[in-house]
Amino acid sequence: MKLFKVISLAVLGLFLVNCDNSKSTVNDLQQKAEQAGAEISDKAKDLYQQTKSQTQDILDKVKEGNYNLAQDLAIKGIKQELPLTIDQNTALVDVSKDDKTINYKYAVNGIAKEAFDSDSNQKMVFNKLLDVYCSKDVTVNAIKLAFPNGANHNYYINDDKVLSLNVKPSDCDNR
Repeated sequence: MKLFKVISLAVLGLFLVNCDNSKSTVNDLQQKAEQAGAEISDKAKDLYQQTKSQTQDILDKVKEGNYNLAQDLAIKGIKQELPLTIDQNTALVDVSKDDKTINYKYAVNGIAKEAFDSDSNQKMVFNKLLDVYCSKDVTVNAIKLAFPNGANHNYYINDDKVLSLNVKPSDCDNR
């Protein structure tokens, strides 16, 4: 569970790097994204062992057909870490479930709402979320099985939703 959380949060961090209002060049932004990707990989390896038993518990409950308990285990694991600071501008503040979907709520500060309006930024974040969501990682797959309708990533500025990105298993069909 922690692995999925760290990966999701790092993807948001990549988004925020690209929403920076400074005059960074494309190469600077690409380099920052590559560095963040390397850090994600290292953290993912470290956290895999820590999350292995919780992942197995979730998978066992799904195999038993007990989706509600599997979902509750996943939500409980994440909520224990909240609020979780992602970077200087972003924090994961809540997680919930609804209709076999996991919902992540992020609070964003210090970034203009307009940064979230860019189609290119939205597409880049969506694709990065899909890279994680469609991976073969055991923990991510356990989350997908527990929440078969997908994941919603909702970003708020001052309690106003500025972006909502939804990923679902069918999004992985063409990857």
